[in-house]
Amino acid sequence: MTETKTLIKIDRNGSKHYEGMVTCDRCGGRGGSDAWEYTGYTCYKCGGTGRVYKKWIERTPEYQAKLDAKRLARLEKEIAKNEELRKEREAREETRRLAEEQEKARIREQKAKSQHVGNVGEKLDIEATYDHRAYYTAHIGWMEQTIYIHTFRDIDGNALIWKTSSTSLVGIVDGDKVKLRGTIKEHSEYNDEKQTALTRCKVEKISDEG
Repeated sequence: MTETKTLIKIDRNGSKHYEGMVTCDRCGGRGGSDAWEYTGYTCYKCGGTGRVYKKWIERTPEYQAKLDAKRLARLEKEIAKNEELRKEREAREETRRLAEEQEKARIREQKAKSQHVGNVGEKLDIEATYDHRAYYTAHIGWMEQTIYIHTFRDIDGNALIWKTSSTSLVGIVDGDKVKLRGTIKEHSEYNDEKQTALTRCKVEKISDEG
């Protein structure tokens, strides 16, 4: 079976549309292959005829060059866009990295500033800032219990720690000003920061108006 080629139409740009029977691109016109002997010698694409029906377009060199130029322009635009997105991602990452470094530096400075407050056994009644909360679980006997670690800072930046199994402070969030009353339990150091541990604390939020 020979190849056939029938002109369907011609576009205004000179492109010619054809249809016809052409050599099968799977079997190369042989209709089958010994490489497929275990799945069937006959080519499934052409059914063993060696030819397949196809439609295709043949463009003039001038129009093809115009299409290639448009394709290249789109590609360059896409590359430029991707490069811009890459630079934006790098800028965001650099901003995030700098913010992290600044925060680490602030924490190091804050830790270095903290000193022990008062003497063990003394009562403490001061205004402070609620810094943050952490927690961990501990086994007391056969029960698992959550221990909350509340960190406060006095006017000099000294770290005051209260460990309690009661629920977290209701209505008090990081940065709130509070009245803190408690007994100094011990002086300790954690992660290069001097801390004053308190016990039997009472915490009262200072209203914004106050």
